[in-house]
Amino acid sequence: MVFLRSLPQTFRSLEWIFLTAHLGMWLSVPGYNLPKVLGLCGCFFLLSWIYPVRRPQWQRLFYVVLALCILIVARFQGMDLPLFVFIYFAKSYFLLGQPLTITLIGIMAIPWTISKYAIDVDQFQQHIQSDTLGLNPSNPLRFGIFTLAIYVAASFFTVMVTGIIVREQKNHQKIEELSEQVESLVAALERTRIAREIHDSLGHTLTDLDTQLAVAQTLRSHDPNQAFQAVDTAKFLARQCIEDVSQALSRMRQSDFDLNQALVALLEQLRQTSTLQVQWKVNLPVLPVYQSYQIYCIVKEGLMNVQKHAQASQISFFAQQTTEGIILELKDDGVGFERKAFYPGFGLQGMIERVQLLGGQLDIQTAKAQGTEIYVRLPL
Repeated sequence: MVFLRSLPQTFRSLEWIFLTAHLGMWLSVPGYNLPKVLGLCGCFFLLSWIYPVRRPQWQRLFYVVLALCILIVARFQGMDLPLFVFIYFAKSYFLLGQPLTITLIGIMAIPWTISKYAIDVDQFQQHIQSDTLGLNPSNPLRFGIFTLAIYVAASFFTVMVTGIIVREQKNHQKIEELSEQVESLVAALERTRIAREIHDSLGHTLTDLDTQLAVAQTLRSHDPNQAFQAVDTAKFLARQCIEDVSQALSRMRQSDFDLNQALVALLEQLRQTSTLQVQWKVNLPVLPVYQSYQIYCIVKEGLMNVQKHAQASQISFFAQQTTEGIILELKDDGVGFERKAFYPGFGLQGMIERVQLLGGQLDIQTAKAQGTEIYVRLPL
């Protein structure tokens, strides 16, 4: 679509350059009819603003034929715009396709040659007395053959170059469309998978917890009031967790997923719901939806691992774009572990797999009682 918007501007610029050059030339030579010159230039300035690419075919054909007829009439009037005919052949290729363009080239061949002969007779009689190159109008047959050969060669060169441009643009457009379809499909599959995982695991667990706490509320007369007050609070928190999951699922289904905002919300939630001291710096560029969800899941899984296993008091998270690509750093001051005896569980294994899907690298620096640092580098 960008191509369709830029193409009229390209043709318009070419036409204006050639029109300005010819107008200056005509006005500098005495003998030219000024109203005719201005009328011709006005016609093509007007036509240059029109590019009926989305009009019916008969209107596109009328547009091209009208311009070609104006060119022929102008040549018989002594006002030659030789390059314009090839500009409009190129336009014809874009607007009408190759078969109709070749047909127009064939139809234009005879009037183009005759008009060339008519406007060159006086010039050749005055300035060229010999039969050099066979272009002397006193030999109409040879003059016509040479003129026609130049016309055909230039016309088909225009057709070939324009055809190459059209094919390249169509291929490029198809590649872009296929890339968008693949990205959209992968993102939809990833969102569906994430939603299913949350629904099947955390969602069911929290629902069961809510049910059990409701039963406990019914039986609270058998326990001290303070204990049941804690149960009430626990039920409220469980219900809040279910609402949070519902909101997270709704956010994941959105097409305008904001990665920076989602990561900050995730870290803010961790700080509010735990005793951890959480620090972060997040400044990531706008990324494709699929890549954004993968990064979000990598960070979320890393934070969950720290909560479950690290026994840490502080967490720092750093995410930004550098010359190396996307950099993610997650550090904690927890118990750490021995690398030699380490076997990745489901959470860390999921992080590794997601990083590999994005073509990145994951590195873990840790030691017993020295905390853990997870370093992820992803290509742009």
